[in-house]
Amino acid sequence: MSLTEAIETVRQQHPMMVASKQRLAIAEAEMMEAGLRPNPSLTISGENFPVGPVQQGFNFGSTIDWFATYTQTFETAGKRQLRVSYAERNIEAAQAEAAEIERRLVFEVKAAYQLVAIRKLRLELFRENLTNLNQLVSLNEIRVREGYTSEGDLIKIRLEAQRYEYQMHRAELELETSRIGLLRAIGASSFENADLAFDISGDLVFEPVAIDAMQLQRSALDLPQVKAAQSRVDRAEALIRLEEARVRPDITATIGYKRNGPDNALFAGVNIPLQLFNRNQAMLERSRAELEMARAELRNARNQVLSDLTAARRVAEMNQRQVESMRADFLMRADESRNISLAAYREGAVDLLVLLDAQRVRSQTQDLYFQALYDFKVAVHDLERAAGIDTLTPQSTALRAIR
Repeated sequence: MSLTEAIETVRQQHPMMVASKQRLAIAEAEMMEAGLRPNPSLTISGENFPVGPVQQGFNFGSTIDWFATYTQTFETAGKRQLRVSYAERNIEAAQAEAAEIERRLVFEVKAAYQLVAIRKLRLELFRENLTNLNQLVSLNEIRVREGYTSEGDLIKIRLEAQRYEYQMHRAELELETSRIGLLRAIGASSFENADLAFDISGDLVFEPVAIDAMQLQRSALDLPQVKAAQSRVDRAEALIRLEEARVRPDITATIGYKRNGPDNALFAGVNIPLQLFNRNQAMLERSRAELEMARAELRNARNQVLSDLTAARRVAEMNQRQVESMRADFLMRADESRNISLAAYREGAVDLLVLLDAQRVRSQTQDLYFQALYDFKVAVHDLERAAGIDTLTPQSTALRAIR
């Protein structure tokens, strides 16, 4: 499984992505409803039905009055268009929220993928250490039989080999749990042995990235969470316009037919609510408060984005310098120390404890480098998340572009 495949999988099948798409569908349905006109009504009624005996007799055709009434409400002040505008802002907010969910899920997949990568490297490191110690065990078994070394040294090496074997088994378990975490991050629903029988195709390698603070800031200010906050401001403004339009009453027109015995007649009427007491004051005040709240949330969203970006950039820069420093001489010195101690031990020039200590230092150095490399990779992905970009440009590519 490559990182690209994992990201594509989370976009297609993660339950939260499915839920965000359905929230968008709900907003689109609400916009459809907002654009509909009020339904008319048709009323058919009759009156003068006798309840008891009548003095002058009852004639169904001449005594009963029949009515057929058609009623239609006409919205004023452009309420329908304002409802549509408000619903459109809802759609924009839903789209931005869906994009923000996708951004968060993609980062979680990247971090989970790199965790699998580092635990895979650690397992390989412990296997290598165990192999080297087993070779020393074999060498010292020969030396003990030939009388060149004491059996105590052999016991020490065997104990050290058992320690590395325990670390190897623990690393195997950690690798398996990280695979479960990666499956969970991409939205998998099954975590059985068959589902865990996969490997990642990407290795945890160091590739410096170009960090342009101004470009990252411009990209961050266009993040989905900022867009969502701006959409909520636009929605609040649209709501104010809609509530102001609701102050003007809608007009209901009625036209009807009346049959009174043998006589036929038409009638018409207009209903206009009198806005004497309720002029929508409460909803207007509420919508104005919602607008101020949305504006404050927009300012907070921008501040949060910029602070998050700055922190992520600083961490990425620091981790990049740390890895570059370790690659320069840190690993090489640990390898040289182990190799020199091993050669000296085989010649009988140093004690076994010196060799074991050099081996342990080399293992810890490599493990520390793997951790630093993992921290750098996660920091880069966090910076990508904070800036709202898919991938940071490698330094080599940026330098070629400048040249």
